[in-house]
Amino acid sequence: MRLAERLGTTIAAPATAPGSTIGILRISGPQSTAILRELIGRTAPKPRHAVVCSLSLGNTAAPEQALVLFFAAPASYTGEDMAELQVHGAGGNLDELRDRIHALGALPALPGEFSFRAVVNGKMSLAQASTLPDLILTQDRLHADFARREAFLSTFEQVIAPLLAQWDELETLATAIIDFPDQMSEHLPPEQVLSLLDKSTALIRETLLNTSRLSLSSALRIVIVGRPNVGKSSLFNRLVGRERAIVAPEPGTTRDYLVETVLFDSLRVELCDTAGLRSSDSAVESAGISRTLTLSEVSTHIIFLYDGSAAPTDEDHAALAAVKGRDPLIIANKCDIGLHPRAAELQPQLYLSARTGAQVPELMKCLSERIRGSLPDPALPVLFHDERRRSAERFISAAEEIRSLLPDGEIALLASELSRCRKLLREVAGQVDDPSLYDRIFSSFCIGK
Repeated sequence: MRLAERLGTTIAAPATAPGSTIGILRISGPQSTAILRELIGRTAPKPRHAVVCSLSLGNTAAPEQALVLFFAAPASYTGEDMAELQVHGAGGNLDELRDRIHALGALPALPGEFSFRAVVNGKMSLAQASTLPDLILTQDRLHADFARREAFLSTFEQVIAPLLAQWDELETLATAIIDFPDQMSEHLPPEQVLSLLDKSTALIRETLLNTSRLSLSSALRIVIVGRPNVGKSSLFNRLVGRERAIVAPEPGTTRDYLVETVLFDSLRVELCDTAGLRSSDSAVESAGISRTLTLSEVSTHIIFLYDGSAAPTDEDHAALAAVKGRDPLIIANKCDIGLHPRAAELQPQLYLSARTGAQVPELMKCLSERIRGSLPDPALPVLFHDERRRSAERFISAAEEIRSLLPDGEIALLASELSRCRKLLREVAGQVDDPSLYDRIFSSFCIGK
């Protein structure tokens, strides 16, 4: 059953995950007060006042002590009469309360159904609601900050609103030309159409780029690469802050990659130590080298390390060539031993000593600058939820279709494409009338939200 078909019913579901020390159960809908009265044995508490009540769980079950809050419509999360019951734990005790409430007439809530009703009742926009899963589930502070901007400051909605008004005007003009050909010009003003297309596609493109940067920021990975025995594991241990990788004078000690999470300016970053890059007859070492190359292709940042106390070898040149296209940070290690006259041949950005820690703080600074340069711009909006991102990509394609029709395209076909673009842009902004789109968006939500 679609969410829209369940409007007018009363729903209930836990809002906390199993294992929580406090369990919260939500009820929303016209029967909320009646169900609450059955549970507490009296009328609902004064709205927005927390009251400790004894909850009746049935004839044979011992009662539960709960903190009860009642919210009268429309001053609630969903815009309907609501109750929130806070009980001990989110395990069997909460499950028993949930079953009791369902027995009293509330339907089990579907994923996202509370937020869907909030959107329908004007408590929040679809654009705001679509950010909630990210805000709830993210473990990343930067991601949470952008989610709050969209959920509570409506960043994208504010910048798209003036453009949507212009699209409305343009579609009205196109319709008038078709309906009243004797009173209107035969063509839309191409400069007006192109100007609106340029402004709209520019906004969508920069928003998608900023969204992509935000996604990448949640999976930051720095990989250390280079030929064997240049100090990769020593640098890895230095950056991690403990002896995580085995360090030995024999080349090829690291056969597989190691991963640790480190913090750069409060951002969580995966740091990877890898097998040295060289030609090898060993099947095990060759497998490790293959993994190193694969890992370097999917990492956001690369440290290329070589031995600055010795002349660069053919293996150094080959290893650097393998990652040169990924803009690596080129580092000469072992500066504590002394620099070889040809140490500058590979054009390092920094000389350091992983053994003594000399210049490692400068490396941290360089990495932080690179990471910051790849982060999303807080002054620009981002799009949460795949459905809105797909609509944005379809809008860009539809906008190119309109360009191909200008300046002398048939007005009926042009009007149809304008209407399609306007609809897609409204979907990106969260202004939709398609029940199936609502269902697709809210199906990704947690039950109880």
